[in-house]
Amino acid sequence: MSRLAIFIWLFLLVGPVASAQPGLPPGAGGGTGANAPVPVDISIPQKVTLSGPEMIERGREYRSSMSRVEAELNKMVEDARRKKDVIRLNCLMDKAVQVKGNLQIADTALQKLQEANARQDQAGALHQFTIVVIVNQKVQTLRYEGETCVGAELNYIGATRVEVEAPDVAEGMTEPSLEPPPLERPLAASNYTQ
Repeated sequence: MSRLAIFIWLFLLVGPVASAQPGLPPGAGGGTGANAPVPVDISIPQKVTLSGPEMIERGREYRSSMSRVEAELNKMVEDARRKKDVIRLNCLMDKAVQVKGNLQIADTALQKLQEANARQDQAGALHQFTIVVIVNQKVQTLRYEGETCVGAELNYIGATRVEVEAPDVAEGMTEPSLEPPPLERPLAASNYTQ
């Protein structure tokens, strides 16, 4: 093994141990020496651009937008029901049920957002506002999917008409015989006969 390979191998083996986090200095922490727990901040700092009341106001705007989507889907459901378009009705009802479930999630998140704002809990308020934003995006996607539901009316434009083209029969050909062809007895598989 070359000296460079040995050096790299030792560096990779010993390097992580040498760069490990040192223990607390003696007397710090409340534990005994090197076995004392080391406090570590694992929070992810987030920059809040909206204040608590602004998040609540924006959340209410999103909620009213989601309500409009629910009304639009319900109108489309009634239209499909009136036209007796079962395929489109099933698709739209699926989207409407999903929207209704997402509205319940948004209502819960808005309530928790208001509570977090009252407690001056910025992280909690941001979390609940994020839930409202995500649910709003899901509902808008469901609106688009509801608009693209295909019904029976698009499958059948008019009465179905089938045309068959047969090749011309050559002159001099006769009609085919309805008698089956003669059967021939298969060859014997062995020399044994009865």
